[in-house]
Amino acid sequence: MELETAVRFRAPFTCVIGNDGSWGQIRNPQLSVGGEARAVATSLPSTRYDLMVEALGGRGALVTDPKDLGPALERALASDEVWCINCLLDPAAYRRTGQVSMAI
Repeated sequence: MELETAVRFRAPFTCVIGNDGSWGQIRNPQLSVGGEARAVATSLPSTRYDLMVEALGGRGALVTDPKDLGPALERALASDEVWCINCLLDPAAYRRTGQVSMAI
């Protein structure tokens, strides 16, 4: 709700959310160790945080393709408004790349 406060005080603010639709830093190790059956309560819907911020009076952008992130950031940083850039990530990406951190 910090974004609501920023809107209310007209503070220029840009928030970028890496939205993997899960508690990724918890879910991914659980999947690695115990499989899907042991990944308890870690899946979430791909929440539209961008729309939430718009409902609060700010601006939002949904990014589903990495090539769209740069233009979204340029628009947000060039304005004096509150922005939420909601980047939908692949929650399984780290398993394909061999990385053990957040999905990218």
